[in-house]
Amino acid sequence: MNHPTESPLERQIAAAPRAPGCYIFRDSRDKVLYVGKAKDLAARVRSYLRPGQDGRPQIPFLMRQAASVEFVVMNNEKEALVLENNLIKRFRPRFNIVLATDDKTFLSVRMDMKHDFPRATMVHKYKRDGAVYFGPYHNSAALYKTLEVLKRLYPLRLCSDHVLRNRSRPCVYHDIGVCCAPCMPGKVSREEYAELVKGFIRVLKGRDDSVVRDTERAMNEAAAALEFEKAADLRDRWQALKTTLLRQRAQAGDDAVFNRDVIGLHREADQCSIVVLMYRDGKLENTGKHVLASLLPDEELVAGFVKEFYGFGGNVPEEILVPVELEDADTLAQWLSEKAEARVTLTWPRRGEKAEMLHLANVNARHALKLRAETEQRDRQLIRELQEAVGLERAPVRMECYDISHSAGKETVAAGVCFLDGKPSKANYRKYKIKTHDRNDDFASLEEVLRRRLRRGLAEGGLPDLIVIDGGPGQLGRVQKVFEDMNIVGIDLISLAKSRDRSAPAWDKEGEQRAQTKERVFVPGSEQPIELDPRSPALFLLMRIRDEAHRFAVTFHRLQKRRQGVGSSLDNIPGVGPKKKKALIRHFGSPKAVKLANIEQLQQAEGINAKLAQAIYNALAEERAKLLAQPQDPSA
Repeated sequence: MNHPTESPLERQIAAAPRAPGCYIFRDSRDKVLYVGKAKDLAARVRSYLRPGQDGRPQIPFLMRQAASVEFVVMNNEKEALVLENNLIKRFRPRFNIVLATDDKTFLSVRMDMKHDFPRATMVHKYKRDGAVYFGPYHNSAALYKTLEVLKRLYPLRLCSDHVLRNRSRPCVYHDIGVCCAPCMPGKVSREEYAELVKGFIRVLKGRDDSVVRDTERAMNEAAAALEFEKAADLRDRWQALKTTLLRQRAQAGDDAVFNRDVIGLHREADQCSIVVLMYRDGKLENTGKHVLASLLPDEELVAGFVKEFYGFGGNVPEEILVPVELEDADTLAQWLSEKAEARVTLTWPRRGEKAEMLHLANVNARHALKLRAETEQRDRQLIRELQEAVGLERAPVRMECYDISHSAGKETVAAGVCFLDGKPSKANYRKYKIKTHDRNDDFASLEEVLRRRLRRGLAEGGLPDLIVIDGGPGQLGRVQKVFEDMNIVGIDLISLAKSRDRSAPAWDKEGEQRAQTKERVFVPGSEQPIELDPRSPALFLLMRIRDEAHRFAVTFHRLQKRRQGVGSSLDNIPGVGPKKKKALIRHFGSPKAVKLANIEQLQQAEGINAKLAQAIYNALAEERAKLLAQPQDPSA
């Protein structure tokens, strides 16, 4: 049974499994702070609660910032060591000793096949944008060298869409033979360019290894001719091509598979946990955890998960191990093969090494569900603690907090965030532009926002249990007046404000800055604030929702200010509305380029005719003159 004074992190540590694996400490924003491995996870992570026994000087600093810990169970300590190394390279946590200084991050190659002249770009993340992705490639240095070779064999364009549209002559890449210059009419047809793209993709998918063979033959010929520098350069290219295109296969029994995903499942009544262990080039590179409520049979649940998880076609491995026998496994494998444009197998192993991998995935799924249940219990207890500590009428299952942001009274905006069961519910976040005034009056802005929110809630339903205000008695009294005017009952209202303690020393003995502020909670009808224990989880929850509201409001204000700055030169031109303004900036790439464009160039933008181009050119004359009068950077 959990002790009421335990922190959320302490409860997660108490739930650690007694098994080998890796543990990952994260801060309140879910950023990875530290990755470690252990033969016994439970025994290892509990030592972090006793930093004096550990002896490492960074542990006290780590534990002050850590907000949560998660676990990945492995078969043995050796596998945990490999996973720890991969996770450190991937996340580069600040509290780990990261010796690798190269750029070995996970890169993929993206091609937008909807474009008339697609180009290959390297990206770190998949997006559901309709483009085709190849990878990921674990060795980015080898991928760079591979693309250097391929661009000479298949000279696809290297420039951006904006540069492609605005070139008046071929660039230097065309002169040196690495671009076929689709920007110039007559240089290459769409059909010829499409053939280059097909060849490029064929090589990148490993279906054409002639590039590797030709490079190896040229390397041997150069070595035989005693041209050792040339042979060394060709050797580096050959090794990069082999690493990227003919990646070493991970042997599992008699099978040889590049990439494999292992799906684990654990169910307790209607609560289901699914874990995906992602093996790339024989190494466990990543894990995905999904907890959901479902009464579907296991077969339907797993089949539906596979369709949803791999539905957009990105990064589908060559083999997927599933925890149950699927009736339509062949059909599903055929569908996945079409998505990946390569053969994909779907297997339910019952013995051997693959069955052991599946057992490991199921163990991780069981622990993920256990940790989820522990987290939900902690959240319910935390809400009850907050209710008792502040004296609320009911448990604050739905909490909302509002904050104002502006620049000396200008561009005033507000933001509201929502927490459900102690967790952010970003679907219920709201942004507000202040309409009733344009002055430096946070009280009036807060009153307007709360009236709008409560009016909508009364009309549509969905009112919160608790509203938190960032401020002191003044802000609380202003909002309380709104409640009285609108006859609002059944909603708790509090405000949270900082009080600086000037008598406390600024620095502690270790040289760390000591907190000199105390958080005070104000409630209606009481002049004296409530001061919660600084270590109270209930106070941390209030501080978190207050800080999230502040972050969201400031982000929205900066966005509004940036939008005003970008388009202010075009706002007062008759005939230029939001769509044309966006089309101009998208076509030229920047507001500065719009100002420097001549009439003929302006007409090339979407929706701009000759008359409107003349009006824009005349309206921007003064700003264009200022730009032309500025000294030019000779290196530009």
